[in-house]
Amino acid sequence: MIQAISRVTLTQSISDQMLKLIKDGAWKPGDKIPSENELASSFSVSRNSIREAVKILNKMNVLTSCPGQGTFLAQDAVSRILSLEVIDIGYKNASVEEIYEIRTLLESQSAYWAALRVTDDDIDELNDLLRLSRDNENRDIAEQNRIHYAFHDAIIRMSKNTLLIHMLSSIKAEIDAHHASFDNLPAADITNLINDQEKVIAAILNKKPEEARLAMISHLERAMRLIK
Repeated sequence: MIQAISRVTLTQSISDQMLKLIKDGAWKPGDKIPSENELASSFSVSRNSIREAVKILNKMNVLTSCPGQGTFLAQDAVSRILSLEVIDIGYKNASVEEIYEIRTLLESQSAYWAALRVTDDDIDELNDLLRLSRDNENRDIAEQNRIHYAFHDAIIRMSKNTLLIHMLSSIKAEIDAHHASFDNLPAADITNLINDQEKVIAAILNKKPEEARLAMISHLERAMRLIK
């Protein structure tokens, strides 16, 4: 049964209840879930709150939103949820440093595999990221952050390892929270981070796995120092 939600951790509370509904079989794999209006009414919250919760489940690959058609439950939604819950147990009460150590381990391996498995489409996407990175080096922090997030998401996806992608998605909220620390960085630090990510991309484009792995480690270690 859907319960009214307090506004303390609204989006997370909604997404947690939706995950429970999915595990309990309220919606079947491939089903179109209720509309934003219907869910907002059931949860006694605004449509914006529902929209944010749905975005979280989209990022977890539990839901798939199709413009003009609606939002659907993934065929393997329940197994994805259970896998992420198992992974998440290990991250509870972890420090910022511990999370970054795990992130460095996983993302550096992502870069290694991306360099081994890079496709022609991947190469086109990485070249576009390089161009955007250079073109926006002197733009506002919000635009630089958007490109930075796109860079990390692309490298992880290009690893072509589903389990690794799931493991990183389980700490995405913590990583995003840490990124807020970059909002007031000096221009020189932003430039160094951009240069770092360009080295990672260059190594992948040149299909040099070990070089890509080391470049990603260097990039994330710099980010950790800046957060501290």
